[in-house]
Amino acid sequence: MKISHNWLQTFFDQQIPNPAELEDLLTFHSSEIEEVVKVGNDTVIDVKVLPDKSAWLMSHRGMAKEISVITGIPMAHDIFKTKPVLSPVLDKININLKTANCDYYASALINGITVGPSPAWLVERITALGQRSINNVVDATNYIMFELGQPLHAFDADKLATENNQYKIGVRNANEDEEIITLTGENFKLSSADMVVVDAVTDSPIAIAGIKGGQRATVDLNTKNILLESAHFERKTIRHTAKNIKLRTDASVRFENGISVGLAPLSLPVVLELIIKIAGGELIGYGKAGLAEVKRDNVAVTTAKINSVLGLNLTNEIVLSILKKFDYSYKLEGDNFTVTPPWERDDLFLAEDLIEEVGRIYGMEHVASIKPKLEKVSKVNVRQYYAEKIRRTLIDLGFSEVFTSSFRSKDKVKIKNALASDKGYLRSRLHDNIIEAITKNIPHRDLLGLTTIKIFEIGTVFDEESESFQLALGVRTGTTYKAKVDDELLKTAQHEIENTLGLNITWFNTDEGVSEFSLDDILSKLPMPLQYDEVVKTATINYQPFSIYPSISRDIAFWVSSDTESAKVVSLLSETAGNLCVRVTLFDTFMKEDKTSLAFRLVFQSKERTLDGSEVDSLMTKVYDAVAKAGWEGR
Repeated sequence: MKISHNWLQTFFDQQIPNPAELEDLLTFHSSEIEEVVKVGNDTVIDVKVLPDKSAWLMSHRGMAKEISVITGIPMAHDIFKTKPVLSPVLDKININLKTANCDYYASALINGITVGPSPAWLVERITALGQRSINNVVDATNYIMFELGQPLHAFDADKLATENNQYKIGVRNANEDEEIITLTGENFKLSSADMVVVDAVTDSPIAIAGIKGGQRATVDLNTKNILLESAHFERKTIRHTAKNIKLRTDASVRFENGISVGLAPLSLPVVLELIIKIAGGELIGYGKAGLAEVKRDNVAVTTAKINSVLGLNLTNEIVLSILKKFDYSYKLEGDNFTVTPPWERDDLFLAEDLIEEVGRIYGMEHVASIKPKLEKVSKVNVRQYYAEKIRRTLIDLGFSEVFTSSFRSKDKVKIKNALASDKGYLRSRLHDNIIEAITKNIPHRDLLGLTTIKIFEIGTVFDEESESFQLALGVRTGTTYKAKVDDELLKTAQHEIENTLGLNITWFNTDEGVSEFSLDDILSKLPMPLQYDEVVKTATINYQPFSIYPSISRDIAFWVSSDTESAKVVSLLSETAGNLCVRVTLFDTFMKEDKTSLAFRLVFQSKERTLDGSEVDSLMTKVYDAVAKAGWEGR
């Protein structure tokens, strides 16, 4: 959020710190600073307001209060100190809320205004923040939003219908696929989860609630009478709509971050006064619906707890002085503080929230850096200890570890709030995930130079009552399951695991080259390790980027003399095929008299694009020519 230094100064009689000093103060006590830019005779500070502070800090008034707390300089000009109010005149405007997602809506009618350019001071203020000056009415609503934090909107009253000499404004959920053209000419199709402000006489939308006004009631140079909106919309609905239609505005950001409902009734008199001052006109009527009452629960905290959490040694007097800076209402009994948060601070619920306030204002730099006390010998996690032993054994056997999702589209344990339609259940075994992983990896065997896929997973499975830590193995020597070969490799791996652990294991879910067991079921039978094994220094591992594009394989077979080294042949094939050939694998060989037959698989792949089959055919033609030139006879 962009903040004007000159604008901030208007809240104070005393001189506030210069922009560079403010940058440091806010960084250490409040918010991160993105940028500080000189704009004419002003300086604009771009503040990255944290989400938990956005409800009250995304305005010049909120930032001025923060600066007052940090610096101790009294805030001399706060319009909300007197809480401006309007006496309701309800005969001209009727408000009808047809959705629970609008807590409060107020509207005021001003007749006889003159729309034109804004005064120089107003143009200077809003353009310093990167905003475009539209006209005095629109600029006034934007100005008050940046000053106080409450989004506001003005409608041309003469473009709305009346009934019995009364304007009727409604807020409802949009109809499915209902369309609205915004004041900037964009057409949006809405869903029933979105909200619209409507001309209730015709039930036609005039604004996307809390986000942007509609073209139908746009204020222009011919406007003479306006209806002003000051409302409070539910944050989740605004966030959903803004995301759904891909339209985030200064207004939607403030509603999304949960500004207080108490802002709406307080801000309307302020913007009315400004518009009448710079555009003329007369307040004719005022209407409202909903409640803007703010009730805050007390939050209790003790000085002892503050010191315990922060690692400080603060006295009651220091804590009290900080709470007074915030102008919180409080009671103190002994070292027990009972604090009533102000109406605009809906982020204060827990003792920890108050502790954070005390800590950041006192200064986190006062928190001593203390190295945590650690036990000389860490307690061994038995489950992880033996899982690591099994992991090392399998890696030595050429297995690769995989990590698959704990969620499945169908299983025994249904999730109450599923992340997605295909992730509605918790897995009850690892077997199915291993089968799927094997299937996905089969097409990549040539690229990886593998004749056999050997994988394992160590993970948690679930039933209705509990969860279990299990291991599953998977082996596949061909594109399909070969019982004799695959089962033999599986038994070898099972035997090595049992040797590592020193006991026989009950394996289950054994079929299609996959088998698993529960590590939790055997932990009680294993010796309790007193300490972890010594960490072995690993060799340096080199990595290279992998390609996201598919590979193409080609086979070639030919006769060579019996004394020809296969490595020499591989070298020739690789050099001839060029850089697009990423792997050459000898997959078959047999001898006949004084000749040897060699069969190679060449794998082609690009890191920049998908290869064309004809391009690979052209490279293979070069390979065939090189083989012939070497005197080798093709098969």
